[in-house]
Amino acid sequence: MQYRKLYRQKKNNKNQYQSYNSSITKENNINEIESNFASIQVDENGKLTSPNIVRNENINNNINIIENNKNDENNIIPENNNNQELINKIPSEELNKLMTEYPPLNDGVNVSIRPIIEYENGSIFYGEWDPSTNKRHGRGIQVWLDGNKYSGLWKNNKANGKGKLEHKDGDYYEGDWKDDKADGYGIYCHKDGSKYEGKWKDDKQHGYGVEIWPDGSRYEGNYENGVKDGNGVFYWGDGSVYKGNFKNNNINGKGTYKWKDNRIFEGDWIDNKMEGKGTFKWPDGRYYVGDYRNDKKDGYGEFFWNDGRCYKGFWKEGKQNGKGKFFNPKTKEWKDGVWNNGKRIKWIDGNDSFEK
Repeated sequence: MQYRKLYRQKKNNKNQYQSYNSSITKENNINEIESNFASIQVDENGKLTSPNIVRNENINNNINIIENNKNDENNIIPENNNNQELINKIPSEELNKLMTEYPPLNDGVNVSIRPIIEYENGSIFYGEWDPSTNKRHGRGIQVWLDGNKYSGLWKNNKANGKGKLEHKDGDYYEGDWKDDKADGYGIYCHKDGSKYEGKWKDDKQHGYGVEIWPDGSRYEGNYENGVKDGNGVFYWGDGSVYKGNFKNNNINGKGTYKWKDNRIFEGDWIDNKMEGKGTFKWPDGRYYVGDYRNDKKDGYGEFFWNDGRCYKGFWKEGKQNGKGKFFNPKTKEWKDGVWNNGKRIKWIDGNDSFEK
């Protein structure tokens, strides 16, 4: 078995969450929506992170595999087989635990237990062997020179079945193995308290899983080849929640994002940004329905105030821009006009009225 270290890439979130200004008093002043809040925060690599939290362990953290400390099973040092120093490296209680926690394979192979053996790279092994092939087969413990340890089931000289890989830094994986790789159901725990529990395939998260972080953030959903992909729910530590589609660790497709202050966007997303059609609602009753581009209102959209006022028309980079129409609930009248960069520049008469 080759020693593998599961780790998560660490990135710093350079963006800061910003609160938004809810003061909208005039029909030509509704542009703080995008200018004064950050919708979804991303790191320097464009991956999804948590708003208002600068943390190393963010949503796009993968659990990956690297290889280290290659073990050549053929290079055994026979003269050390019964060395007391080797025996002391695997306490008797661990050997007893191995035999009680893991049942025999019962696969028809007549196994035998050998004394602790040492390899040329400094790792040691104790457990069951297949004498016909001279390979590890059954229950066994392997300890590497750097202190990392695997205990569990082996088959054909590789970790197969249930087992636990412990790292000297406190991280560990416990679950199903197939030919030296995490495969099936398993749990990976980090010493900082973060954890992934769910399905694995070929040493990668694959299928349904749950991932948690020390700041209270949590992801529940589907993984494909080690990345969040498909339907899922992400809970940030500050109370924000996203429920919907993911692609390659990013928010992509249809989904609903709810901020901690109860603002809600429901609609289309591309790479963590509002892009396409959507509806944005504020807790005071205001809402916008229309087009988004690059996280801002862009295209045709309709904005409704909680006092009955309404703007229907075109937008550019988050601001009213072009022809539109405004409804005044006091006069019960619609008026056509032209807006530029968020400000109305003129009203227009019926000969040049606005039509979508």
